[in-house]
Amino acid sequence: MASLLSVSTLEKVYGTGSAATRALKEVSFEFEEGEFASIIGQSGSGKSTLLNLLGLLDTPTSGSITYRGRETAALKSPELAMMRNELIGFVFQFHYLLPEFTVFENVTMPVAIAGNKIDREMRSRVEEMLGLLGLDGLGHKNANALSGGQKQRVAIARALINEPRLILADEPTGNLDTTNSEAVYDLFRRVNRETGTSFMIVTHDRNVAQRTDRVLEVLDGELVQDVRNSYSTQGERTTAVAK
Repeated sequence: MASLLSVSTLEKVYGTGSAATRALKEVSFEFEEGEFASIIGQSGSGKSTLLNLLGLLDTPTSGSITYRGRETAALKSPELAMMRNELIGFVFQFHYLLPEFTVFENVTMPVAIAGNKIDREMRSRVEEMLGLLGLDGLGHKNANALSGGQKQRVAIARALINEPRLILADEPTGNLDTTNSEAVYDLFRRVNRETGTSFMIVTHDRNVAQRTDRVLEVLDGELVQDVRNSYSTQGERTTAVAK
């Protein structure tokens, strides 16, 4: 597989002098196209800081982040925004839908932000996406009229609509019950398998992490473990081999 993302000696420091806090300490790893991975760590471990940096929502104090061979440090804000909108989709613990808009309008918001036309082809793509996520016929509905599980699936559709190469998911099932959590995980797996979209799921739950193909563990700002998992065809974890 080709390299999608390269992270080299990444550091993030908040504050200065004696009050400075090193949230990340020389984190380095390679991430290939099509991977399905998780970042695990307890609250305060640095995993959310890492997610924000990978999502180009924040800038590192030192070190580098390279997407498809393009180093991000040299890019200005408009270029970073363009790269973020083209390459990265976000799914958060809370869906962040706009309640006054319909499902269709929420899903196509990234398209509008990018300045692209919502034409017949895009409408067809939205319908196909909603069908993939079990939301057939709900495009006209107001976002407030949906259940919690449906809202999270709309958020997933919104993250996928620009066909990003990487989905960054921050505790995406944290507000869902077991049934809906399983459904979201299965959807992620299906999208990864059928489209080749890469996934990086941030979680504190080891049970969730062990169902991904690769686990990166962050502890006190350091990447302390990078483990690859192997599964049977039924999706059950069979081995875990250190990289």
